[in-house]
Amino acid sequence: MTTDASPAHGALAASRSKAAAARKRRVLIVASTLHVGGAERVMACLAKNIDRRRFDVSVCYLKENGVVGHEMQREGVELLPLPGREYGKLDRLTFIKLRRLIRQRDFHLIHTHDMHGFMDGSACRLLTPGIRHIHTFHFGNYPHREPHFKRIERLLWRVPDTLVAVGHAQAHSIRTLYGIPEQRMRVLWNGVNAPSPRISPSVQAAIEGCTDPIIASISTLIPQKGLHHLLEAAVKLKNGGARFRLLIVGGGPLQTQLQELAVQLGLDQQHVRFLGWIPEASDCALPVCDIFVQSSLWEAMSVVVLEAMADARPMVVTSVGENPHVIEHGKTGLIVPPGDPSALADALHRLLQDPALGKRLGEAARARHAERFQVRNMVADYEALYDEILGNPPTGTH
Repeated sequence: MTTDASPAHGALAASRSKAAAARKRRVLIVASTLHVGGAERVMACLAKNIDRRRFDVSVCYLKENGVVGHEMQREGVELLPLPGREYGKLDRLTFIKLRRLIRQRDFHLIHTHDMHGFMDGSACRLLTPGIRHIHTFHFGNYPHREPHFKRIERLLWRVPDTLVAVGHAQAHSIRTLYGIPEQRMRVLWNGVNAPSPRISPSVQAAIEGCTDPIIASISTLIPQKGLHHLLEAAVKLKNGGARFRLLIVGGGPLQTQLQELAVQLGLDQQHVRFLGWIPEASDCALPVCDIFVQSSLWEAMSVVVLEAMADARPMVVTSVGENPHVIEHGKTGLIVPPGDPSALADALHRLLQDPALGKRLGEAARARHAERFQVRNMVADYEALYDEILGNPPTGTH
């Protein structure tokens, strides 16, 4: 058996390789910053897991790189700064630099994920013949949007080829607010892989010597997360004689205020521990918790809820955003109204009193995640949308 290593054979192989590269769809994912957040996590999962045989994907940050950006770089994702951008300085003409990057690299499609990206991406869509544009909404508290953001979204929603919502409740709220026809917006669910368990030293220290069940909340400490209601529910559990330790994992502007509230409510270190910011918190904290709790007042589609499902955690969540579509009450978790400490305490008490129920709920949640909410599900949805948009004429109204 011989191997054809002739120059003609090599030229043919090179030609085929070049043709395959030419057939790839070049996609630019665009966001203002790449710090920690649900939208950034979605972008990272998409960029790292998309089919590289069909798509060349790069990520552009308009303002700042961050933790999620550095993580993507370590895993081989190409990050592109804007050409000529002086970072750290105010620049109101970033769309011009973004258009320059798109033309230099001959991208076929831009996929934006936040307000700054939406604005610049829309300008590029209007000014660059042939470019396609998808925008994904991640904000989940419509119609309570800042007035200037409302004006921008009302003005620009007609420009992208397709709008994407991450949840059905979010999609309905956005369409109702702006009068968007139903066919102009898709619902594509978020997806996550199961956490990689590795308990951090700070988490280990917080549970050292504790024999009581561990309840954990993982979030940024901001008003949206309803953590004052969670502390009020913890008081009710304590006063009712329940044994537990609540770990509040995350940092944010309300940390000092919440710590002071815990003291005022009579919650000592035995019952509540504030752990502050922990990198890769779900990996480090979910493995030690017996019950996961989310007390949010609003969400779009929560990434940490999906991670808790993947890790088979019994959970209590509020009926906000996509939670009622993701969690089936009494089968894969318990759902309570937002802003109701008594209902939150009752649901937590139910799981504390019945570990067997919690185990059944957790296992059912893991099966539900495996069926529908893995990264591969989300990536396949976006790949199909990319193929559709790039294979069809523009559908935006210009």
